[in-house]
Amino acid sequence: MNFRRFNLIGSLQWRLVTIFILLTFVLMISAGISLNYFVENFYYDTFKAGIENGFEYWGIDSNANPKKEEILEYLTANNKANAMSLFSINNFRSFTVIDMKTNEILYTDERMPYRETLGQDIQSSRNYLAVLAGKAGDQGKLIRIGDKVFFDYARRIGNSDYVLYFRYDREEWAGAMRAFNKIIRLSFVIAVILSMIFGYALSKTITVPIVNLMHKARKMASGDFDQVVEVKSDDEIGKLTRTFNFMAKELKNTLNQISREKSKIETILNFMTDGVIAFDVNGAVIHINPAAKRILKIDEFSLDFNDFSKKYDLGVSIEEIKYLEKYSTKEVITDIGEKFVRICFALFTDKENNAEGIIAVLHDITEEQKLENMRKEFVANVSHELRTPLTSIKSYSETLLDGALEDRETAEKFLGVINSEADRMTRLVKDLLQLSRLDNKQMKWNMQEFSFEDLVKSCVEKVRFSSNEKKQILECFTIGEISNIVGDKDRIEQVILNILTNAIKYTPVEGKIMVYIGKMYGDVYVKVADSGIGIPKEDLDRVFERFYRTDKARSREMGGTGLGLAIAKEIVEAHNGKISVSSELGKGTEVTVKLPVCN
Repeated sequence: MNFRRFNLIGSLQWRLVTIFILLTFVLMISAGISLNYFVENFYYDTFKAGIENGFEYWGIDSNANPKKEEILEYLTANNKANAMSLFSINNFRSFTVIDMKTNEILYTDERMPYRETLGQDIQSSRNYLAVLAGKAGDQGKLIRIGDKVFFDYARRIGNSDYVLYFRYDREEWAGAMRAFNKIIRLSFVIAVILSMIFGYALSKTITVPIVNLMHKARKMASGDFDQVVEVKSDDEIGKLTRTFNFMAKELKNTLNQISREKSKIETILNFMTDGVIAFDVNGAVIHINPAAKRILKIDEFSLDFNDFSKKYDLGVSIEEIKYLEKYSTKEVITDIGEKFVRICFALFTDKENNAEGIIAVLHDITEEQKLENMRKEFVANVSHELRTPLTSIKSYSETLLDGALEDRETAEKFLGVINSEADRMTRLVKDLLQLSRLDNKQMKWNMQEFSFEDLVKSCVEKVRFSSNEKKQILECFTIGEISNIVGDKDRIEQVILNILTNAIKYTPVEGKIMVYIGKMYGDVYVKVADSGIGIPKEDLDRVFERFYRTDKARSREMGGTGLGLAIAKEIVEAHNGKISVSSELGKGTEVTVKLPVCN
């Protein structure tokens, strides 16, 4: 038995046992009081019946009017046996004769107790007063005056002025009552002990399953949801146990689902490229994902909303965001270091649409901004590239129209310039159209298998005349056995010729250009190394940008459009290849193209 739990006054088991004991106590007390009352009534009724029978045997009816002398003679010492036999007078019963008019006590039996206060007691007796009022002298039961306990009874003698007053002392039946109450007390003790035993046994049938449920519930509260309670009955406790088992199963499924959703959301937040910061309604941060830390370039984030806004100069406050409508957002674009970041603010609410907090989503738009800048620069470059030849064509044509046609030599010279500028515009438009087709995946590729080595050597021979004009050394070397490749031969040739042409253009007279053809793992490559002017280190990352030139004036003089390397990069990447540039200013440039071989 778990006495510690049993003795706890707050325990259900203890309260059930206490209820059993209290019920037993109430029942026994009620039974004892009722039995005492019935016993007292029994003795009183016997006392009353004896008096009424005595009057009946005496033969005095309600119309009789006996004299005082007759009454005293019949009841007093001369004929005392009559009174004892008529009214069952004994050591515990006594009588008194009283004159109604004068309240004088005419005679008192020597057995009458408490004689010294008899007159005063009779005057306050309800039974005697009832007789004086013309009623029956049966108005009271057990009378207690100080330590005196007795029954009394009053009866008018016929129609006379005299009253017989009787007393019945409690001592006659007090012994029986004491014995009877002793039995009741003993029964009460036995009943209490039995009620404790049976109450404890019965309460255990209720409390033990509840205690088991309590222990299982505690384990569930600590996170162990694999709790099943054995069902041992079909009563309310059994139904409660079944409900608990069902609840445990449903709770486990619900929490597993919540855990899966939480894990899913955490995974999404942790691996998404956009930064997310969540603030509560007071502005304190409650979550920040790794992407947000990367964008903000911090390891820990402890700022509240307003401090966050001030630090990054966002120009918003938590009060302003809190009054946004449910489906509204606010956007702010700011720069953080070298990054451009768009920050979107939105409220999240509870079921009653009360504001719960604020979500800030950080988009890194650095690349978008760069692309926008490149687009603007591209438009500006195209406009500039077209304006220069158009201006030349316009000015020379106007000169010719103004009369220069008459001078044949001048006219031919001007027409030659116009033709050259037109060719330049044609090349520019052609390159732009080719880039557009590459960007929009509209290029038609003539894919075929061919010898990469033969193609490179053929390209070298095509540009040899240009290199010879500048007295440059142009050599080609093959390293190992070169496999065939699959691709658009004309487009690959365009790439190699562009690289070779650039090498010749930017390599001074009597310079050196070395071409290497080789194979590395699953790729073939061509490497063009020159001893030209080289490229500044800060420009290396931009050489593949459209219209980007390290020396714009000189490039235009050489007839370049600034799109060659951009087109080359698009063609190589379309063949799943790679193109790279390494250079050192004043020491030359090295361009490498890698392409996958045939499988």
